Amino acid sequence: MIKQRSWSRFKVEKLSYSNALKRAFSMLKDRGKFPEDAQYLLEELSGFNYTQLQLHRNEEIPADILRKFRQGLVKLQMDVPVQYILGYAYFMNRNFSVNDSVLIPRQDTEEMVQKIIDEHGKEQESILDIGTGSGVIAVTLGLEFPNDDILATDISNSALKVAKQNADNYQTNNIFFKESDLFEEIKPQKFDVIVSNPPYIAESEKVDMDTSVIKYEPDLALYGKNNGLEFYESISKKVDNYLSNGGILYMEFGFRQKNAIKQIFCDNLPEYVVEFHKDISGNYRYLKAKKEM
Repeated sequence: MIKQRSWSRFKVEKLSYSNALKRAFSMLKDRGKFPEDAQYLLEELSGFNYTQLQLHRNEEIPADILRKFRQGLVKLQMDVPVQYILGYAYFMNRNFSVNDSVLIPRQDTEEMVQKIIDEHGKEQESILDIGTGSGVIAVTLGLEFPNDDILATDISNSALKVAKQNADNYQTNNIFFKESDLFEEIKPQKFDVIVSNPPYIAESEKVDMDTSVIKYEPDLALYGKNNGLEFYESISKKVDNYLSNGGILYMEFGFRQKNAIKQIFCDNLPEYVVEFHKDISGNYRYLKAKKEM
């Protein structure tokens, strides 16, 4: 519990940016939380980057920002991710709305999406985003390629609401949304690109995960049965029916899963050439699969 006296002073006292951060760092450190989250929170609330915050460190924080900062600190001590506190996260230098119905976008996914962008053909393409979540993949591709037709699906209606909000925020008119469990509600049709960042965490891996992820990010988007491999099994069994001639499948996966997924694709898509790509940390994190012509 926070000592009432200290907390009361914090609520009414006028503070500089520097003093507010020092107090926040002490609070979070005492409770075994990440002090860096307070820094990020204050930067976002103030609109200052790190350098600007240092330049303004001795200035008094405006009352409205201090109030929001204080409220955010309460949530940080409860392990709420800072992105959920703010209501948004960044993906490929764009701002996307998020809440606890969707995963917080990660840099690993950015690298896969950049690969899709780099390899996009000159012609108009049709794209299917399976398990769109907050819609960051679909909206990013929709902005990069406004002439493409994009279908974004998710089993979660709550997630689709967030994705639609992000599409509306960026005024992307080439994205269509559908509630579907993988391919179940998708009419027979062909796509030039199919992309998916499916749930791939095994229940046994919870011991390695941050408390904030376990407590607040949606289980539906995190965990897969069969050691996290169930969606690679399911998608690889049906994807050939939905890819056009020369179509490509891109999928993100966990850094321990390459060998198991390689075997799944050998068994289910023997005519496909599968490339495995590393992230900036040197771990294999996404694949590209294309049928041999």
